Amino acid sequence: MGQKITLYFTQLRKRPVLQLALAAAILYCSWPLGYILNPFVGTHDLASQLEAPHQPYNWLFIMMDVLAGLAVTLIAIMQINKHSHSLVKWCIISYGIFGVLVALSALTPLNCNITADTCGPILRNPSLLIHGGASILSVGFLFLSTLAIGAAAFREHTRPAKLIFALMISAWLFFGFGSLVELMFHDKGNGMQEYFITICSISILLIISFIEHRQTVKIATAEQTID
Repeated sequence: MGQKITLYFTQLRKRPVLQLALAAAILYCSWPLGYILNPFVGTHDLASQLEAPHQPYNWLFIMMDVLAGLAVTLIAIMQINKHSHSLVKWCIISYGIFGVLVALSALTPLNCNITADTCGPILRNPSLLIHGGASILSVGFLFLSTLAIGAAAFREHTRPAKLIFALMISAWLFFGFGSLVELMFHDKGNGMQEYFITICSISILLIISFIEHRQTVKIATAEQTID
C-alpha cells in the first residue's frame, strides 16, 4: 500500500490530469469554508445557499464550483480518446457531464431560500429550475460514473481496486440511508449534505486516478510486449 501511495504522488508530479483532478476535488469540497466565511448559512442552510445573491463571499463559492466543473470537463476531454473499453468510456462521459452540470448550477445560483420556503412556484423561477435540475442531474451522472468504473475494476483489476470501489459505492448507499434518517429525525441538520459533498470530491479523484493508472499499466504492458 505504501508503494502504491508513493507511486501515486510520483505520477501526480508528472501528469497534469492528476493535478487537475486533485484541484477539482478540493475546489468542489468547499463547504468547510462556509463555516469560516459565512457561519450562519454554513451551519443552517444548504451549501447552495452560500452562492446566493447578497451572501458574503458568494462570488468565491461560485468561482470554486465553476472551476471545479470546468476542470472535470477538461479532464474528460483529455481522457475520452485514450480508452476503448465501453465501461470506462461511459464513466468518462458521465463524469464529463457531471462537470458541465456543476458549472451550470453554479452559474445559476439560488435566488431564494428553500429552507425558509421563499422560492414560490418553481415554474415561475427559471433560475431555481435550472439550478435545481443541474444539481440533481449532476449527482446522478457522478453516481453512474462511480458504478461504471466500479464495474470495470471488478472485471479486470486487482483486489485493492475492487475494495476501494466497493467502499465508495457503499459510501454512496450510506448517504441515501443517512439522508432518509436525517430527514426523519433531524431535518435541519447539515451533516449528510457535507458528507455527500465530501464523497463526491473523493469519487472525482478516485475515478480519474483509476482511469489514469489503468492507462499507465496498459502502456507499460505494451512496451514490455514489444521488448
